[in-house]
Amino acid sequence: MLDRTEAPLVAHLTEPWYLRRPMLRHTRPLALLTTLAAATLALSSMGCSLVAGVHEAETEFLVKPGSSANFKGWSEITISEDPKSVESAELMYVRLEAQDTSVPDLTFIQTITAEAKVGETLTKVAEKAPMPRGERIVPLDLVYDGDLREFFYDDPDGDGYTVHIAWRGSVDPSYPIPAEGIWMTVKMAVNIED
Repeated sequence: MLDRTEAPLVAHLTEPWYLRRPMLRHTRPLALLTTLAAATLALSSMGCSLVAGVHEAETEFLVKPGSSANFKGWSEITISEDPKSVESAELMYVRLEAQDTSVPDLTFIQTITAEAKVGETLTKVAEKAPMPRGERIVPLDLVYDGDLREFFYDDPDGDGYTVHIAWRGSVDPSYPIPAEGIWMTVKMAVNIED
């Protein structure tokens, strides 16, 4: 049996990796902190973004019978990093769907518009009118093909940076909406690239 007090280096070389003890007991704390600080600085200068990738949001709303012919709602996507630190943010898709499979299509919705909202300023990003017959899931037409980074704002709750999409539309008042209403889902995705 190997005496660990006499030859710790040999013990580390001959034991299986899962039995090895770390060699940090021989490392001075200042040297370790300096190495960790240098590694952190190197990683931060590499341009790796924790927010890069596809970010999705889903919003539900109920279309009720006898209610106003208009509806509205909103969706938000919040990211942790300042969007100015990434290469771009692109709206990939916005789609509307009926949750109830018995709803044959979305023709009861006459129009829908999606607008990015910063303060009181609204910029149209997607819309659809009329809805196609026989389709329960309908992609909206993207009308804004620019960079969405300008629409992210510093969230006042301190959660990061948020893009706020406001929804508005109108419903055909003659459509026989069931008494319990029709639950709708709006899905959107933003692709953020380094």
